[in-house]
Amino acid sequence: MRCIQLLLGQAPSRDYQKEAFYKVFPKTVHRGEKQSSTLRWIYSHTEDGKGVVTPRDVIDLLTKAKQKQEDEFKSDPSRESEFLIGSAAIIYGLSELSERKRVTFLEAEFPHLWKHIKKFVGGRTEYSEAAVCKLFGKSWASVMDDLSSIGLIRKESKKHGSKTFKIPFLYREGLELTQGRV
Repeated sequence: MRCIQLLLGQAPSRDYQKEAFYKVFPKTVHRGEKQSSTLRWIYSHTEDGKGVVTPRDVIDLLTKAKQKQEDEFKSDPSRESEFLIGSAAIIYGLSELSERKRVTFLEAEFPHLWKHIKKFVGGRTEYSEAAVCKLFGKSWASVMDDLSSIGLIRKESKKHGSKTFKIPFLYREGLELTQGRV
């Protein structure tokens, strides 16, 4: 029946799409009961600071993951795997995507902002208002607006009115960031 639907140009159901996806990928990238599904993980880790997920970034992540998995299979052909593309390969794909985004997006497309962006290299993933004020001086609000407009920063307001600035997963590896708040 599914073959007939495809031949007639009808899209397969969402349930069928998920079933097919999880024949290739593990249910979760990380072990544990409270981990998000692999599909949700890929989405949240390729999202920029504006909440945008581009198909190109997802495709790049999965292409690099596939290449990594192929390399692992070639190096040990007798090795068995439950999935065609495993968790380690997906994580590798994100790392490669993040490094590519740094070079081809942040550095290449925003050279006028790079002097600000490079101040985050080797830093943390989250910054308080006081921390960005110290980092950028009097022009901190304007700088953070610029970085937010290109999706590098996600601004969030705290209950007590202060702001916090987070760098999305998409850029963390490429900027060599460590989880934590400044």
